Amino acid sequence: MKILALLCLLVPGSALAATQSIEITDKIKRERTDNTDTKFFSKFAQWGDNEILARYTDTNGTRRHADVSLGFRYLMTNTPVPQGNEAEYAVAIAYQGEFDFFALTRNSSPVVTTRHNPSIIYTRMWDPIKTGLSSWFVSLEHESNGQVTDTQERLQSELTAFALDYEGDEDVSAADIFEMAQQTISRSNNFVAFGANYRLGKDSHKDCASRFNCIAIFTKVRHQLDKEPEDHIWWREGGSAELKDYVGTEIDINAPLRMGNVETALRITYRTGQLIGGSPFKRHSVDVRYYVDVPVGRGIASLFNLPKLELFAVPMVIRYHNGYLDELYNYSQRVSYLALGLHARY
Repeated sequence: MKILALLCLLVPGSALAATQSIEITDKIKRERTDNTDTKFFSKFAQWGDNEILARYTDTNGTRRHADVSLGFRYLMTNTPVPQGNEAEYAVAIAYQGEFDFFALTRNSSPVVTTRHNPSIIYTRMWDPIKTGLSSWFVSLEHESNGQVTDTQERLQSELTAFALDYEGDEDVSAADIFEMAQQTISRSNNFVAFGANYRLGKDSHKDCASRFNCIAIFTKVRHQLDKEPEDHIWWREGGSAELKDYVGTEIDINAPLRMGNVETALRITYRTGQLIGGSPFKRHSVDVRYYVDVPVGRGIASLFNLPKLELFAVPMVIRYHNGYLDELYNYSQRVSYLALGLHARY
């Protein structure tokens, strides 16, 4: 609880393991310079996943929703961009949130919180354009879903409330009612993590966008701090699972690629159990994402003779998930789906 209180002070309004594979030092597009031409990393930047997705394999009634991910980080230090073999350090606070938006598929079109992940991070980094180890970090993190149901009695109360809310609606089954009630089940844990970013390729990354020579590999291991985290399957007879057996080890591979004049990237994320104290490599979760900035502006500019629109592009992402960790409340259930949506990578 002390850890949670500290993080809540650091991250106002904060309360599965979506990857944090974007480095603190990942982009320098929004940099500032002082009078000595020293470049500094932006104080505020995106973090983790920033996406809105619609699933094509989960289309039944009240289960249809948009997956919304939002993440950002704030540097607490004035960190110059490293040059050559010199290393720099940074301290940051970060937040990754996930939400399910049930637009027009449930009464009142609710937005259901599924994951809060505030963290405080210390990182050491090198020149972002060099190959090899580009940074490592250690972090103290909290993870929860912001829900409150933690007893059988409270779950029964939620079931009753949802049943009354959808009474007479023949399109909503008992299984749908139970699914809605399950989403109110509380999940919470605290952990420490260590990770590193490694870049493959040639000595120069000037041609990163033109071929697969700038592959970035992110690894992260975490260790659960809570002796009794809120992760038990207490509402189902015979249900037994621990979150640390499903998540705790992560490998993320990101490969940018230019196809003609179109920017694309392929990203593969693998997750399994905690290395120490968990059951690694017994349960596997894989996410494959393909990012493409669709250059719709070129056709519009040509059709209407408006050259200023040539740079307009729609940032699309296709995601395939197979494995566990779909949501914190049902992390032990195996799920497979295909989703399409928009991303906010830069």
